[in-house]
Amino acid sequence: MGELKTQNEKAVVRLMIIALVPFYLSAVVLHHENIMELANSRAWQAFLGLTAISVGPIVCLHVILRLVANNVGPRWKERLAHLRWHHPLPGSRADALIRKDSRIDVSTLPPQVTALLNDSMSPHERNAYWYSTIFRKVRDTSAVSNTHRTYLLYREAAAGTFVLFWVTVSFDLIGRGAYGLPLMTLSAYVVSAVYLLLLIGAANQAGNRMVTGAIANFTPGQPQGDTE
Repeated sequence: MGELKTQNEKAVVRLMIIALVPFYLSAVVLHHENIMELANSRAWQAFLGLTAISVGPIVCLHVILRLVANNVGPRWKERLAHLRWHHPLPGSRADALIRKDSRIDVSTLPPQVTALLNDSMSPHERNAYWYSTIFRKVRDTSAVSNTHRTYLLYREAAAGTFVLFWVTVSFDLIGRGAYGLPLMTLSAYVVSAVYLLLLIGAANQAGNRMVTGAIANFTPGQPQGDTE
């Protein structure tokens, strides 16, 4: 999984940069005169000159966004991606997901998979069984690996965007209350919230497809995949 997360790093940052667009557009709409005055000032031109010969602002932003995404715990990322407080991992719901997937014929499933349909299994036990018995044996196949990578991409981006959203809200409230200086318009809030919900929805769907995709690609007797 570490390798997949590394492959996703640049894409995650790009998705989080998109989340900042409503903030910047709001700043332009609300404070364009002040921004133009600042842009024409000698101090700002000097700052631009310094950034041109040292660490650029885009590089700094890239590092900050990576830190934001990496400082959210895996458990919280799962809860956000699936909007579930208890047992958020999609493998916990493998029994329900199997029955909903048109690719899977329940009547032809091998015993290793039908065990997931046992109602006596707790969600935790079901996820652990799915991971150890099914997923680990097929995770290196291209179909499952690609879905897993997509899931991690949207999960990380959703978590980072969630943090950025509330940081933006905090700065906006402080600006309005302490200085009478709003930073976000109502339409920007709506766009930001919709974008976050789209990322959450994409993560949720990819996670569910990862579970059923592993089952659809599972064949009894397969060698166990690399566990490192």
